[in-house]
Amino acid sequence: MLKKSEPIALEYLMELELWTCAWYDEAVAANHVRPPYHPDARVIERIRRYFHAGLSPAEAADACFGMTH
Repeated sequence: MLKKSEPIALEYLMELELWTCAWYDEAVAANHVRPPYHPDARVIERIRRYFHAGLSPAEAADACFGMTH
């Protein structure tokens, strides 16, 4: 996990942007959210952790918005 003082590689930013766009598309396709959707800080932190954990965008959308038991 990155620390606030660590530089971020361009490749990492591009991968994160592509993953986040795919996460958004998956969330819309699964009817979890409707466009335009603007996540709050809590959701942003959650999806950042899902990205770092290696979840796919579809898995992250379901984990973020799906039903909990």
